[in-house]
Amino acid sequence: MQTETIRPDQTLSDYLWQQTVEYQDQSLHSNFISGLVAQCLDPSQFGGYLVDDAVYCYEVSQSLKVAAGRSNDDKDLQKFLESSATNWFKYWKEMKEIWHIENRGGVRLGDAASKYVNHIQDVAESEIPVYTIIALIPCAKLWPWLGQQIGSGTNNFGIYSSWVKANLIPESVGYQKYEEFVQRAYEAGKVTADKALDIFKASIKHEVDFFNSVNRCNFQSAGRDEINSRNEL
Repeated sequence: MQTETIRPDQTLSDYLWQQTVEYQDQSLHSNFISGLVAQCLDPSQFGGYLVDDAVYCYEVSQSLKVAAGRSNDDKDLQKFLESSATNWFKYWKEMKEIWHIENRGGVRLGDAASKYVNHIQDVAESEIPVYTIIALIPCAKLWPWLGQQIGSGTNNFGIYSSWVKANLIPESVGYQKYEEFVQRAYEAGKVTADKALDIFKASIKHEVDFFNSVNRCNFQSAGRDEINSRNEL
């Protein structure tokens, strides 16, 4: 897909979202999301993904702390990064209790999750702090969008219904706060659309790869074929 120039009437975040439509679609039809919809995702694969996701939350909290520590010239941004780090660490604590994880060092991350957290860490350590927020918008914005597409809260996902309802929440708008800081930095000339797109695109590609890190389940054994399952998405 050819990259278009950001329009004068377009926010940076809307531009980044528009430029990554293909990866949104790939996420929607990924092994993980398709498996939830078809109700055939192997519980062991689901559990492995969630253990990786718990560690992802921990590593994001640490990257946000790094970015916050480099934000001394912007106290509002620093405060937001610190608050976000606290929230992500809270997610980690909640998930490690559910999955009986003693500590971060006891988990060997899968390849897709490892590359994802390394990407965010690299951004936090080498780019100006607001780019760390840009690296996290795909996760914050994609999950509510996926919930909307698959009918979270209304459709039946079998044993995964409660998880889908609690995590793929169409009404969630937390990403909008991320977008506000990004737009402010863009209008101030601190952020360029090209670099923002590179970082945003890398993150959403990692989302796709992470979703595809589970095995694709057998739709026919679940009494549904893959084509029909996809048509219902």
